[in-house]
Formats: sequence, structure tokens, C-alpha cells
Amino acid sequence: MSADPKEFDGWYVTSSYEEFVKMEGVPLYEGSYLEDLSTLPLSDWERGGGNAKAAYTRLGNQETNGLQIVEIPPKGELKAEHHMYDEVMFVLKGRGATTLWQEGEPKHTVEWDEGALLALPLNAWHQEFNASSDEPCRLLFGSNLPQVLNLYHNRDFIFNNPYVFRDRYSNNLQNFFSDKGRRRKAKVYETNFITDVRKFELDPLPEGGYRTEVMRISMASTILGIHIKSIAEGTYTNAHRHPGGAHVMVITGEGYELLFMPGEEKKRQKVLTKPYSVIGPKDNEFHHHFNTGKGPYVQLAFRGGPARYGLGRRNQHKQETSFQDEDPHSYSFKISYEKEDPSIREEYYGELEKRGITLRLPPIDQD
Repeated sequence: MSADPKEFDGWYVTSSYEEFVKMEGVPLYEGSYLEDLSTLPLSDWERGGGNAKAAYTRLGNQETNGLQIVEIPPKGELKAEHHMYDEVMFVLKGRGATTLWQEGEPKHTVEWDEGALLALPLNAWHQEFNASSDEPCRLLFGSNLPQVLNLYHNRDFIFNNPYVFRDRYSNNLQNFFSDKGRRRKAKVYETNFITDVRKFELDPLPEGGYRTEVMRISMASTILGIHIKSIAEGTYTNAHRHPGGAHVMVITGEGYELLFMPGEEKKRQKVLTKPYSVIGPKDNEFHHHFNTGKGPYVQLAFRGGPARYGLGRRNQHKQETSFQDEDPHSYSFKISYEKEDPSIREEYYGELEKRGITLRLPPIDQD
């Protein structure tokens, strides 16, 4: 029996995630860089209700993790929903509240302002409200929705599943959102709500670059990797790479990012960044973070590799918390300052000179 190519084209599904976004009727932004999520054009989002607007992303040519940007009109609210994918919410602008509950249990409300980071426990009901009477609020949802949709390709299972994960969230878990959390070890913190990530205390990350700090955040037992990183004035990080799926968003300061594939350092792409710019490096694509402003350059990242749960890779925790510069096949390989193209630092110092910034990195040891 001969095959009909046209029949195959109608049968084969290239991406359940892309099909889902088409059904949502909102934009899907692709590439490796978006200039400003706070002003990104959105479209009416019927499923969200109440004249809400939304868009999704597919950055870094991958469908493991993604972002959804949602805008709620003044005095507006989203329809309540629950879902079988992990999700964490960041407040890009505005103020409001999220109400959360499990079926048959009392509701709990968390109020938030710009800069807040809130965990949405797996398959628990949640609903967002705009507290302003005259200004819209804009929210960012980081999730593994693309991966889950491609795994099950069944919207009913994902959005109407009755299973209740009471081990993840329940009214019996006291102070779930009011507890400030706890430091599990250096550079690892567990919490379910941060009122303002711009003010969160970080730990030194000398292996990531000079005068660099970080904190990996574990929230509501999700399998999302989240971290807050700060690059000091007059500083940039080592070039590093990892599997695709990371979304690195600037929340404070200004600078630029360099991206290039292994062996193509001379073909590097440079993108300028400011608050709410985001980059999504491709699988194994090297990237630097350069601070060209006065004061810290702070980033919030959504990615794979959760702080609490290992994924079975040998020495994974060591590799994720201490970038490797000896084995190019390691999970998180970096290029040390000594081994990078010298023109990278020359270009950076030129940018600092234009802005009157006198801070510099220590001289490179040539021995």
C-alpha cells in the first residue's frame, strides 16, 4: 500500500504546544531574545476571561519550559484554573492578589506588588485579581507547560484533572505562603513566596564570575529550576552553557548579553538588555551576562534542574552549583576569563568607559 504524503501531513502533529497556543488565539514569541516583557504586545485571551490579554513564548528553539505573559485590566480578574504542570508567577507591574485553594478546602489569598514571586502548587486552584482601579497589571508565568502538553497532548487531562496533591499544598500546611522560608545550604533557599526578588539576599558565586552572587530557589516542590543572580558593577560572568530551556530575565540594572555556539565565538550575537528583557539560550549555546550600568545587574531565571530534586545525572549537583571549566562535556561547562577571546573584555571595557564607570575586573593571570 502506497503512502499519501498529504494524508501524513494532516495526521502528524509537529508540536502539541504550538497547536495549543493557536487554539488560545494569542501570540507565540520565538527566537533567543525579547527586549521588554512589560511592553510586549499581547492579544485578547478568551480562556482567561474578563478582557484579559496574553502571549506565550518558545525561546531557545525548545519546548521544555516556557513563559506566559498575562495582563489583567483595572479591577479585573482571571478565571480560576488548576493544571497538571508546575508554574511560578512573577509580577512585572501592578498590584493585586492571588487566591488559592484545594477542592473542598478554605481559600487563602496572597497579596502582591511588582517584583513578587509566588509559587502556584501543582493542580491547586488559583485565581488572580488586579487591585488597581485605573491601571492594568502584568504577570509572568514560568512553567513546564510545553513539555507537559507535548507529553500528554490532552487538554482535558491537564486542565480538568481531579487529582489533589495534598502533599504539595493543603490547608493543613500552616504558613505555606507567610513563612519566610529557610536556607537549605549555601546558594539554596526554600520558600513559596518572595515579596520582592530585587531585595532578596544572595550568596557569593565566585565560580560564575568575579563579584557575582546567586541564590537557587526551591518553591512548592516544583521541578522548575529558579535562581536569582546579581552581577556587580564593572563585572561580567564567565561564558557558560547548559541544556536549553532557561529563560533569563533582567529585573534590575542594564547591560548586554553575548550568545554563541561552541566553536563560533567570533560569530557571537550581542543583545542589549534592561529591566524585563529576557534571553532564552539554545541547547548548549554559550552566553555571558555583562553589567554596563551603575549598581547591580540582577536577573531572575526559570529553567530546568530544580534545587531540591535531582534528575539522575552523575555529579549533577556539583556541576550545577560549580561551573566546570576542565571537561568540555560536563553538564555546565564554562569558559574561564583566561581562556576567552581577549576582544570580549576589550569591548566590555569600552562600554564601561562610555558610561564613566571606573570599576574593573582583576587583571588576567597570563601564567
